[in-house]
Amino acid sequence: MLLDLAKNRSILIVAAAALLLFFAGCAAESGEDHADHDHAEGDMDHAEEAADDGAPRVYFVGLEDHATIPSLVDLQFAAENFIIEPVGDGAINEGAGHYHIAIDGECLEPGIVIPTADPWIHFGDGSDSIELELPPGEHYLCLQIGDGEHRTLDEPGLSQYIMVHVEEEEAAAE
Repeated sequence: MLLDLAKNRSILIVAAAALLLFFAGCAAESGEDHADHDHAEGDMDHAEEAADDGAPRVYFVGLEDHATIPSLVDLQFAAENFIIEPVGDGAINEGAGHYHIAIDGECLEPGIVIPTADPWIHFGDGSDSIELELPPGEHYLCLQIGDGEHRTLDEPGLSQYIMVHVEEEEAAAE
């Protein structure tokens, strides 16, 4: 009887271990990134699923085309599906680069080296913001990516061109 009890216990332990290994193997083999699964209504969605189609893009953060802004403005910019990095030794790393802004200038065609003169501001240190003071009126802003040699890239989403209207500041009351 003791032998039967020990035999049954061994069979149960082996069966439980086999089930655990089976389920662990199934989970490890799935290899899914779960990026394209559906959620039931009411479940939390993935913000990156809604905004990310895989194409790289750069944009002004919180600043829309034809926006009215104050004279002193903190411009912030961001990138999706693209690595922002400092210039470094001038090496060209695919899928990486840094920001440039032209104030009242046009965006450049792909393959052009971005000038180091007006109207361009270079962000070779990898930074993603600047505080500017603009005179009242309409201004055109071009945010454009350049590689390690400051050359524009051939990706449609790697530049954004917008117009902003800078408000006339009211005279201070005396």
